[in-house]
Amino acid sequence: MTTLAKFQKRTVQVALDRLEADGPRRFLVADEVGLGKTVIARSVAEGLRKNRRRLNVMYLCPSLEIVGQNRLKFVSLTEIDEKDYKTGEDRLVLVPGALPDEGKGYRIFTFTPETSLPGWKPGPRTGRKAERAVIRRVLDRFDLLRPIVMRLDRERGPKARPLLDERAASLDGYTQIGIERALRDIFDCQTGNLEKAIIAWLEPKNVDLAEFIARFRSALALAALRSKAVRPDLVILDEFHRYADLIIPRPDASEDRLKRERARVHELLVDALLNGEQKPAVLLLSATPYRLRRLTGEEMHPVEHYRALVDLTGFLADDPDCRVTVEAAMRDYHDALAAPGSPKVVREQVLKAKSRLETLLAPLMARTERALVHKEDLFKRDNHPVDIEARDLMLFRHLAENCGKEFAGWAPAMWSSIPYPAQTLHGYKVWDKLSDAKAPPFEAGSGRGRLAHPQLRVLSDMAGGSESLALPWQPPTVPWWRLEGPWSSKRTHPGKTLLFSKWRGAPTSISALLSIDLTRGVGGHGKKAPFLRPGGSETGALVGIFMQWPNLSLAIDPIKASKAGLKAVRLEAEEQLEEFLAGKGVRFDGDEKRPTWIVACGIERRISTQAFNRVVSLAASTRTGGKSKDWRSIQPIASISRAELAALADHIVSAPGSIVARCVNRHGIPQNLKREYARVFDFAWNRLRSYLGHRSFAELILAASPRPRYPDALCEAMLKGGFEAVLDEQICLVGQLGDARGLEIVEQLSSCLLDRPGLVQFKRAKGRHRVPVQAVAPFAGGEQRRTGKKKGGRLRSDTLRRAFNSPFWPHVLCTTSVGQEGLDFHLWCRRIVHWDLPSDPVDFEQREGRIARFGSLAVRQSLASSHRDAALARAEKGSPFSSLLQVAREQPSGDTGLERWWLPDAGLPESISFDWRFSLRSVRKEQMLKDLLYYRLALGQPDPEAFLEMLKRVGAEGEDARSLAIDLSAISRFARIAP
Repeated sequence: MTTLAKFQKRTVQVALDRLEADGPRRFLVADEVGLGKTVIARSVAEGLRKNRRRLNVMYLCPSLEIVGQNRLKFVSLTEIDEKDYKTGEDRLVLVPGALPDEGKGYRIFTFTPETSLPGWKPGPRTGRKAERAVIRRVLDRFDLLRPIVMRLDRERGPKARPLLDERAASLDGYTQIGIERALRDIFDCQTGNLEKAIIAWLEPKNVDLAEFIARFRSALALAALRSKAVRPDLVILDEFHRYADLIIPRPDASEDRLKRERARVHELLVDALLNGEQKPAVLLLSATPYRLRRLTGEEMHPVEHYRALVDLTGFLADDPDCRVTVEAAMRDYHDALAAPGSPKVVREQVLKAKSRLETLLAPLMARTERALVHKEDLFKRDNHPVDIEARDLMLFRHLAENCGKEFAGWAPAMWSSIPYPAQTLHGYKVWDKLSDAKAPPFEAGSGRGRLAHPQLRVLSDMAGGSESLALPWQPPTVPWWRLEGPWSSKRTHPGKTLLFSKWRGAPTSISALLSIDLTRGVGGHGKKAPFLRPGGSETGALVGIFMQWPNLSLAIDPIKASKAGLKAVRLEAEEQLEEFLAGKGVRFDGDEKRPTWIVACGIERRISTQAFNRVVSLAASTRTGGKSKDWRSIQPIASISRAELAALADHIVSAPGSIVARCVNRHGIPQNLKREYARVFDFAWNRLRSYLGHRSFAELILAASPRPRYPDALCEAMLKGGFEAVLDEQICLVGQLGDARGLEIVEQLSSCLLDRPGLVQFKRAKGRHRVPVQAVAPFAGGEQRRTGKKKGGRLRSDTLRRAFNSPFWPHVLCTTSVGQEGLDFHLWCRRIVHWDLPSDPVDFEQREGRIARFGSLAVRQSLASSHRDAALARAEKGSPFSSLLQVAREQPSGDTGLERWWLPDAGLPESISFDWRFSLRSVRKEQMLKDLLYYRLALGQPDPEAFLEMLKRVGAEGEDARSLAIDLSAISRFARIAP
């Protein structure tokens, strides 16, 4: 597990002081984006667990993507392997009968309020079929109520599917007393006959079956929350600002009885979640806690942001008097920011007001900001000029003439953001008009002419064009030798790009257009089958390339010298292999030139029968056809020729299977059991082989190699591109810097390889087409459909996130605001592209926080520039990247702990925007970039606009500006009280 930095340790400490004390036990961690709030929350859970036998941790966040990303951080507390861990159900109604696994005294519940809490969204919700089956079983206890409800179900109409069919689920995990108590509370029937009360409730005409089911779902969820097995001891509300209704419900004085009842039911559920008979500790996480939003998306206080902070402190303190005191202090602070007078007088008033606020807020929250400790900008900012060409204007004219009066005012904005709108704007209302209009003057995908969009041309050049997009993997941070071919250090490698747009049509349009260009750039292979497919009369050579030879793979540990060339790598490998084989009694007096895979298999049989049997078993699992050679017939080999030795050494040092075997062994991933060994081979054979067989890779690799066969050229590319160093680095990222352990690492390696492309709709003159997108992909924040029943149906956005956080495809990820909060995209990306300007500085900060995070690519490259040679020298027989991390940890950590893992010494990440000269957008962008450092400082303030204006008015700069900012960081508190 990652070691906490100084500021994180201090934050955990002040949080535990609050959560372990008597009182409301509520605390907010409001660290700016990228500073590891989830890691802090995990450590808080560890601290709370020390004083109790079991800790039920309930983690709620607003999206399934964030749940999928962060669940493992908490599940790792149980020390149960991810592959074996059962998460339980994701609906409160179903959880008692399917609890998540418990380990080391932890039980982890992960939910989204939308899907888990009944009644969270306005109106009746009937839930999933499994939930209704539980309700059906509860109805069996009510002989009078059941036939009434079943009649209501039948009366919904002959074509309507029954909501409550005769099949009923079990009530395992529930108690009859618990269900009855919850029903009485939900139906407000504390005494008397409960069944008659529910029947009376059903009598009004405006109560239908859906409303009834919603009530019963709420009752079961309430019973679940009150049960001992589910009742939370720690509630973690991540990105809570997006569902402020949960902690600060909107008062409902509606005259509608049902609306009032729903509000009361909602309060019952929230009270059971956050209070209950034994109040849980409540930990809130958010980088933007002063912009609380309702479920509708509207801000609670869109003008006076500080009032959101007042409401929030009222919840955290659970004390009306505290709320009044904080509101008075906030009003004084707000007045001080706007006070007239000389700069000296204003400073004195602001300092006095902010000191009072810090005293009041410090017990309730902690916020760490790099802007308060780091004087420089966190990003290198490039403002790329765009040049408008005649072809661009022709497409704009076509859009403007055919979009109709209703959309004419939007035409410039749509055209500037969404390339080739007549081919890509499907899903918008304007699409009907464009579809009926005459064809545009030219189309994308024809291969004729330059791209007809000014920003797209810049982006294409920035991404490196077809050759860079066709790379199967990014270069390693710490190369073990001089890289060659497409990965050569003599070339410019653009790396990965994360693009944010305002229009949801832009990501799919950009992905399709750059993917079409990629396909055309590598030869246009259409629907041809991929390479590396087994088949024919003999596929032993292909299996051998991806085989993790038990003894031979580990006989070589490649050279690790930054100035070494491939000739030296091969020579060192041959010398190591010769020494190893000689020690096993293999002679070098032969004169044959047998296939390398047969030589390898025969030597494995001579060395160890057990190892040979494993190889045979793995080869048999590939099912390569009845005509292929039976590996069991290969005899032991005790003598080989010098040519066979050279070929075998080249094979072992460069074949993907052998590389995987060494990396797995190097990082201690278990391989003792047959299933463990088979799982690693499954990754190499079924996942890695399928990925590397893409024709775009083959075109690129064959063009850079004298070897005519792709399998041979691929092995050569493994050396040229430093694949073993790349895999070594990725294993460290998901293991040492992440939460994966053992075979979980292999599972994560498998999950980050895209085996099949997503498909994006694209209109051409001959009809609609589906463009395969893998190198450049849209991230929609939900489910993305694939066509064809045989291809798996859906590509989850979590799969794309994992893939982008790997050295493999996609190299460009295009998204909207759905990707700008709570998600990590930093492991292999150091460039943010603002395709459209964000609406405000908070959104700017959220976007850039996706890659300015712990252990980001920019940070690792900075560490490598300082410590690469030391790491390589230390790792003669081990993992160079592990050595780099160890060397880095041995360096002085700095005053806060931010200095090494969050603030690179050299090579800042890039933030790209576009300069539309003489445009209003350009003027706005210039002003935003000019004030960005102040904006970043102001983002941590409850009234950022007023704070910024005050800084400008008094002429505060640098340390002066920082001294005027409210500082709630835990690290600063300890510094102030230190002797």
